[in-house]
Amino acid sequence: MGLFGSIYVGYSGVNSQTRGMRVAADNIANLNTTGFKGARALFEDLLAEVTGEVWPRKKGLGSLVKDIDINFSSGAITATDIPTDLAIMGKGFFVVQDAQGNTFFTRDGQFLLEETGTGTLRMVSPAGYRLLGAAPDATPSALTALSPLEIPRSIPGRGTEIVHLEMNLDARKETEETPRSLLEAWDAANDPPISTQDYEFVTTLTIYDTTGVSHNLNLYFDTTDQNNQYEMLLTLADPTEDRRGTGRYAGALLWGTLNFGARGDISSAEFYSVDPSGALTPLDLNTLGRPQFTVNFTGEPQTITLDLGFYYQDGSLVRTPQSIHLYGAPFAVYYQDQDGYPPGLFDRVEIDHEGMVRAFYTNQQKLEVGRIFLADFTGVEDVLERAGANLFRAKDITLAQLVAPGRTSAATLNSGALEESNVDLATEMVNLITLQRAFQSNARVITTADQMLEDFLRIR
Repeated sequence: MGLFGSIYVGYSGVNSQTRGMRVAADNIANLNTTGFKGARALFEDLLAEVTGEVWPRKKGLGSLVKDIDINFSSGAITATDIPTDLAIMGKGFFVVQDAQGNTFFTRDGQFLLEETGTGTLRMVSPAGYRLLGAAPDATPSALTALSPLEIPRSIPGRGTEIVHLEMNLDARKETEETPRSLLEAWDAANDPPISTQDYEFVTTLTIYDTTGVSHNLNLYFDTTDQNNQYEMLLTLADPTEDRRGTGRYAGALLWGTLNFGARGDISSAEFYSVDPSGALTPLDLNTLGRPQFTVNFTGEPQTITLDLGFYYQDGSLVRTPQSIHLYGAPFAVYYQDQDGYPPGLFDRVEIDHEGMVRAFYTNQQKLEVGRIFLADFTGVEDVLERAGANLFRAKDITLAQLVAPGRTSAATLNSGALEESNVDLATEMVNLITLQRAFQSNARVITTADQMLEDFLRIR
């Protein structure tokens, strides 16, 4: 090989050790980079075979870096308490997309909520890459089925469709000697429309119209001349809100009687819808199941069901544990609820271990807006390559397998946490020392060969 060959062999060693040191330096520089995956330089020797001689000879020509291998092992998890910070516990990568529609993969789960300008918030990385997911009930099988996760900035109100009540009527009240119907006592022109002497108990219910505006109803109860019987009248608290019409009975919506057994359980009931003119229409509970009434706040009729804890099925009354009852105790409303709500603005977001993204709003409502799916690869070391900005690019994107996070899956998500770099500083420092010594030794080969060549050239 000669002295010149020795210099080139030393040069190959210096060059390969320099590349190895560059890899170690990159690892150390990214010691605090979220989701960073360290790498290592893989060296191989160079060998040349000299032919054309009686005995073929093999010569070592030095070394080179044949590949830079990425370590895809998981890093430590650090809590941040920021709900949009996500850490993957197990296998898989977040799927993100740039503005041009190019798909990338990352373990860096640091995401932010960004305004889109179209009334939604979008989950994006600090560099602007959009996090992809799917509908809450979807089971996508390909990356093309994923789309950017977006959260509505606000949600509209919802009109009430059902009102639930659990209550007790006082069994100690005496029956009336000269009964007067609650409906007869009602007069929308009076203030109040019904005198306090004409009923035993009243409770106020809040409902919402189809635009999300709240309205109050009054539910009156009074004894009759029958034992174990109460009559009830459901009205608008403000009769002027009734757009069904005007008249004495404006605001009166539902009238009926409730009969109870000897033990205070509801035994039968009958109900009538009330027209502003005072006309009564009997309700067929065998068809409806529960009493219904109609209101009109916006110009469009709105039908609402009143659930008093019982219903009719196949001609028979069926009681539930929440049925209204008649006990020797004061009037009381134990539980009251309805399914309407006003418009709401976005308040916060929560993401569970299965990747379900739920948005919470100022009207106390929550909405499942999407689910995060992860991408996994068989032989990930051979499929993914670095793309910068903590991203990886797939050499063949069709090899991606979508994974739904969950306790029975290969991965779960940890909201409010981030995955740290998997670089081990102690290991990298040892590598640096080894590389530095190898570099010095190869540099000494070059200087030694150079000195020998200089000595040879001085010979006369």
